[in-house]
Amino acid sequence: MKKFENVYQDAALMKKALLGEANESEQQELEKRLAECPDLQKVYEQLQNGETLGVAFEEYKNYSSKKAYESFLQKIGQTEPEVIKKPRVFRIWWSIAAAVVFLVIGLSFYMSNYVSTEEESRPLIQPGVQQAQLTLPDGSIIDVHKKEINVIVDGVQVKYKEGVLSYKPTATTQHTQKSVEEKPVESNELVIPRGGENTVVLADGTTVHLNAGSKLTYPVRFIGKRRIVALEGEAYFDVVQDESHPFVVQTHLGEVMVLGTAFNVNAYTDASVCYTTLVHGKVQFSAPNVGTVTLQPGEQAVVSANGTEKRTVDLDEYIGWVNGVYNFKNRSLGEIMETFERWYDIQVYYETPELRDITYSGSLKRYGAVNSFLDALELTGDLTYKISGRRVLIYDGMKE
Repeated sequence: MKKFENVYQDAALMKKALLGEANESEQQELEKRLAECPDLQKVYEQLQNGETLGVAFEEYKNYSSKKAYESFLQKIGQTEPEVIKKPRVFRIWWSIAAAVVFLVIGLSFYMSNYVSTEEESRPLIQPGVQQAQLTLPDGSIIDVHKKEINVIVDGVQVKYKEGVLSYKPTATTQHTQKSVEEKPVESNELVIPRGGENTVVLADGTTVHLNAGSKLTYPVRFIGKRRIVALEGEAYFDVVQDESHPFVVQTHLGEVMVLGTAFNVNAYTDASVCYTTLVHGKVQFSAPNVGTVTLQPGEQAVVSANGTEKRTVDLDEYIGWVNGVYNFKNRSLGEIMETFERWYDIQVYYETPELRDITYSGSLKRYGAVNSFLDALELTGDLTYKISGRRVLIYDGMKE
């Protein structure tokens, strides 16, 4: 029995046959492939009832590829016009074209489930796990994820259990720290390595979800007029309201000040841009040379050395990671893979720089293997990939 040799090509043939578009030569080629591969015959028979394909296609309908669409245009001898004089007609035509492209991709996804388990498979790259290192004021380091912690530090009870590090002032200290002037205090550092995540509940009750490759510096207990923490990386903050003591997040490009709200900050030090996205409440982002930007729910401040921009965004695209889903809308492959490099602790290499610029829309469950996302992209025909240890090598899939 022959295995699936070219899932995408087989899917294209079956698509034509199912739609009644296959010519005599293509029909003969399909029949030959079905005879050679009983598994393929089984797939084709199930697809003929329509319902099976619909179920398989539904899961992957969010994946899209500009390059795949352009390739489809070339195959039918058309090019996308620079100026659209009849947008309504074009939108209808776009929908039909997209449906055909997605039908091929949906078929391919469905068929890929039938590939023999004896076939050589790529190593699976699993997602990150709960892990963190806590650095104390004396310089000592604790791998908090390796054991439960329950100690008293400077009048604050510090606990670690099931992925959450928490600070809770004791009865004798919880009302004393906010009555004095703001001054430097000894701080803890919570470092999340690549391939990790963790949650910390600060002494004021504020909850911070830290993403991979991030560091949060914060006091054991807050003293002074402002509650100040410093962030390198990405974190989602759910801040306890205290109007007389604003909460401040310092980054390398500026600081975010809030009273009580939920927001996401993406401020990796190796990136030239800082993103602050507000879920609810009200925040202000201020930085030298760019002034102050006030955000309303659903808005985002994009800050760089060149200036600042305020825009309305789809919150799921920027905070979905907190809920276990990565959402991408018209993002470049390079940008997507930078996110995955941190979470999956991998290094990505490209055959040509142009591959980084291909744009995609789609989603990936945060706690699934990265292979499912790469397999989806591979089936668009844009690229193919190899895995070697923690390295992912991406090649141009359009080359023969």
